[in-house]
Amino acid sequence: MSQLNSEQLLAAQSLSGAVLVLAGAGTGKTTVIVHRIANLVAAGVSPASILAVTFTNKAAREMKQRVKQSLGDSAEQMSISTFHSFCAAVLRRHIHLLDYRRNFSIANSSYQNGLVREILATEALAAPGRDPGLLLQQISLAKAALISPEQCRQQRGDEDPLRLAQVYEKYQSRMRQMDMLDFDDLLLLSVRLWEQHPEILAKYQEKYSHLMIDEYQDTNAAQLQLMLKLAGKNGNVAVVGDDDQSIYGWRGADISNILQFEAFFPEAKVIRLEQNYRSTNIILSSANALISKNRSRRRKSLWSAQPAGEKLLAVLCKDERAEAAFLAEFILSEQPDRPLRHFALLLRSNHQARVIEEQFTRARLPYTLIGTNSFYQKKEILDAISFLQLLHNPNDDFSFLRIVNVPPRGLGETSLEKLREYRNVSGMKFDELLRQEQLLQNLPENGGKNLVKLRNTLDSYRKEFAKPGQLYEKAKRFFGDIDYYDGLGRMYKPKEDALRRRDNLLEFLNSLAEYDEELRGQGQLAGFLERFALQDEHDRRKDSKAEERDAVSIMTVHAAKGLEFPVVLLPGCERHIFPHFRSVEEGTGEEERRLFYVALTRAKQRFVMSYAEKRRHRGKLSLVRPSPFLDELPQENIVYCKPENALRPASREEVQQSLLDMIAEFSLE
Repeated sequence: MSQLNSEQLLAAQSLSGAVLVLAGAGTGKTTVIVHRIANLVAAGVSPASILAVTFTNKAAREMKQRVKQSLGDSAEQMSISTFHSFCAAVLRRHIHLLDYRRNFSIANSSYQNGLVREILATEALAAPGRDPGLLLQQISLAKAALISPEQCRQQRGDEDPLRLAQVYEKYQSRMRQMDMLDFDDLLLLSVRLWEQHPEILAKYQEKYSHLMIDEYQDTNAAQLQLMLKLAGKNGNVAVVGDDDQSIYGWRGADISNILQFEAFFPEAKVIRLEQNYRSTNIILSSANALISKNRSRRRKSLWSAQPAGEKLLAVLCKDERAEAAFLAEFILSEQPDRPLRHFALLLRSNHQARVIEEQFTRARLPYTLIGTNSFYQKKEILDAISFLQLLHNPNDDFSFLRIVNVPPRGLGETSLEKLREYRNVSGMKFDELLRQEQLLQNLPENGGKNLVKLRNTLDSYRKEFAKPGQLYEKAKRFFGDIDYYDGLGRMYKPKEDALRRRDNLLEFLNSLAEYDEELRGQGQLAGFLERFALQDEHDRRKDSKAEERDAVSIMTVHAAKGLEFPVVLLPGCERHIFPHFRSVEEGTGEEERRLFYVALTRAKQRFVMSYAEKRRHRGKLSLVRPSPFLDELPQENIVYCKPENALRPASREEVQQSLLDMIAEFSLE
């Protein structure tokens, strides 16, 4: 405990009642959480009575690891998980009380998009502006706010150009028919379960006497209700968060949950962590000045025991190509003193990456683009998952449609349309249709025979997968029996592409082996599929080598939250890029400022902003204006310059010397 500062110590020793820890960026909140858990156990609280909840699997794993270092084996009794994992476990036990089946599947984004597209097509709802992604976002926001399809219809009435209420209702109906839940359902149905069955809630209240929530500023209405219900009996709840880093309003997070915490718990103790262990004071004073412009916030001011540090750089470039060239040149000029992994290039939007990637490639500057091209989003992996989903859940019609012709089984679009029509008219699931011999005989000869073969293979392996263990061996044989390995060769050309996808499939099968090993040879297919479905962005970066090689990290500011880098570069500091043009229309200017604040507080030593005089928009170069956030920073903390003046003097001398050396090397005698 000696290494904690006075505010951290106070937070770690506040063990009863409601506690709000306002943990500013880089103030050591995880350390406080771990020490508080250790203090609870030392005070006689059973580890099994403590539930700690956070938002990402990565954060949960880190917390588990650090708690285990502190408590030893007794840490295994604790429950540390994400909200969604906790709710999935609750529903696995009790969802039958809501008339759902316990072996439900959890839909991924690919399933959800496909289902909405199907609804738009089959219900004659397709129209310009009715984008499946936008509709899914609106459905997600409704669920996060605990709004049912019926309530959505009442709220929107006739003023519903998206037909959201109608799509939402059909979406929920189809999901239920297939025994599928999405991420938002896990929270929504857990709240409903506890409301309709208080005896179940009472069991969880009895089990968990102390609740801790990390990243509390990111909670939505459903998560707030889960917290209030679970802590309703004992009132022992500690939440840790920073309203200044609330940047997920667009997906349902409600900043008022942290701003109005005392309204829910009038006796709550509020503790501010303001000593920063990450950044220089120049960076912190700049961040403080910027965020002070927000009205909806709790007062706090970050400070550091470190020296002032270097001033911020604001570099004016001719256009986006000159900006990208400057970013590459700046990093290369600093490289003799710093490895490339010390640099992060943060983007407001993904589209900014294109020009930068092109320039970095020309400059032969290694980089890793974080958050894209996920291993688990590759088609062959999603197809493999769909096969396993269908083995687990025969009612999963969407998985059936995805894989029915993978690899090709002689079924054309006409045959598939027949199957869809028969399903819609009969109300049968596809698994039932595969047992209608007359229907199969009406399909093209090879198509019908191949469907019978697929049905029999699925039936056989469902029996095998019903037993625990040997997941790798069973899956490897299954994919061989359905001709998937050789089928990849027929589906993808050239041969190198097919072989690469086959390697990806084999790597995916390794994850089954790893899961089975973790459970000492007793792994269940349902458990593996649930773990896969509950993965977040950090888990899906399986093919990212960012930590294994020396490369610049390129990512959005949202993806950078929780990370830190010695040097942070922020391109596109212009009006309509940062702040984003939609923030003016949607009235989310304060969230944009919080996002800029998050970018600034990722930097440990240096923060470099760049902006252009002109930027190409719809094919034409147009004059642009600097971001208003530049004016909100303390001007005495900023050096404004052109690219040629931004490089450290030594780098220019080194370049000149290398030119002289080159001239000398190639000069004629």
